[in-house]
Amino acid sequence: MTTTSQAATDDFRFDGHAWTKLLVLCTAILFEGMSLSSINVQLAGIQHALDLRPDQLQLVASSFLTMYAALLLVGGKCADQWGHRRMFLTGVGIFGAGSLGAALSQEAVLLITARAIQGVGAAITAPAAVALIVRGFPEGAARNRALGVFSAMGAAGFSLGVVIGGLLTQGVGWRGAFLLYVPLSLVVLITGGRVLERESDTGTPRNRIPWLPALLVTGGLIAVVYAVGRVGTGSLAEIALIAAVGSAGILTFLLLQAKATVPLLPLSLVTNRRMAAACLALAGAFAAITGAMFLVATDLQEQQGYSALTAGLAFLPQGLAVGLLSTPAARMANRRPAPRLLLAGLTVITAGQLMYTTVEQGGYTTHLLPAALLVGTGIAIAYPAAVMLASAAASLDDQGTASGFLVTCQQAGGAIGVAAVTGIQSTAPGTFWTGPYSLWGCFAFAAASLLGCLLLLLPGKDRTNKAMTRTQHTATPTQHIH
Repeated sequence: MTTTSQAATDDFRFDGHAWTKLLVLCTAILFEGMSLSSINVQLAGIQHALDLRPDQLQLVASSFLTMYAALLLVGGKCADQWGHRRMFLTGVGIFGAGSLGAALSQEAVLLITARAIQGVGAAITAPAAVALIVRGFPEGAARNRALGVFSAMGAAGFSLGVVIGGLLTQGVGWRGAFLLYVPLSLVVLITGGRVLERESDTGTPRNRIPWLPALLVTGGLIAVVYAVGRVGTGSLAEIALIAAVGSAGILTFLLLQAKATVPLLPLSLVTNRRMAAACLALAGAFAAITGAMFLVATDLQEQQGYSALTAGLAFLPQGLAVGLLSTPAARMANRRPAPRLLLAGLTVITAGQLMYTTVEQGGYTTHLLPAALLVGTGIAIAYPAAVMLASAAASLDDQGTASGFLVTCQQAGGAIGVAAVTGIQSTAPGTFWTGPYSLWGCFAFAAASLLGCLLLLLPGKDRTNKAMTRTQHTATPTQHIH
């Protein structure tokens, strides 16, 4: 740290203005966390009101995740190109508009589109918010504290979402849970316009935003998620065609990145063993977690007589476990090899998913509560380790890209997980041993993630640990831990 930056750190104080600015920026991750969790307790009401097919219902849940995942990397590029403050406020406005559209939707297509618009807003807002924190808080204790608050706010949002969403859904209907974000977005826009400093143009030349790759990966991911969700309701030829088109779009995106002078996603990151393990871990884990929440929340309300509020409260311990354990787990990640912690966290998540297969047959305290606590504990252990692995895999110039790609895999995994369990539920509605095939599908996602990471990390464990010992930098977070 230079003398000038040290002086800036020493002079910085968390006064009222600094806290207001930080809390405004934290709304990016707060809203996203709330939106991710609250939709699970809204789905039963949405299905009854709009009479949706299973594949349409899963798109209501997954369209937000799909757009968020597909546009996160290009969202960061847009923020760098057009200004972080401008894009933060634009993203908040888009998210609010999508929320209003969702609240007013009278048919499936409009609701799915509105949820996708919410995802676009989140993809623009999140990287801009992180960049504004990095720029607005001096390096050292002040910045670390600000980023810590930002990350913790995501876990808080996920926990609040199931409770507030359930309360509003039970009290005023599912539309009220969407409508909540409209006045909140207006407050953030007004306050952010006042407290966030305007950025001056430094005259530094900017790279052209790679729109074609962004459109290819976005369209490809949308097509793949839609095809997976159509299993059991669409014809085999239709599903195969849509999946082939989506896969071709993603493959073309990767080929373009290999030839690009300034790629949106350097292929050296994609092929790195540590980066692959981190991405596989979060993609598989969140496919399992998001799919299980989708299934269990619907079952609690449709079959077991839970209200929207009590269904939300049933999942609250999972979010609380993440929030309470994430800080000590992050400290532990600084003292233990990241590969071991990642595998330990995935093992706990897999055990939780195995427990989730029993929840439709057992009681809350004996089945659902232990499953939720296991999953929450596993996330708290695995997530910081995944971030450390991604950080060790990337150069200093690629830290932001690595972090963004990690979150992209997390959200894409969640979208595919919801689509996959819907397909399993349509084609195999029966049960096996302790529970339905669809929940066993969630367990399979977690187990496959654990096995894949074992294969990626154990053969090169010594080299990985030595490399991480030499690597002292940490990736800037662009996402919270659910």
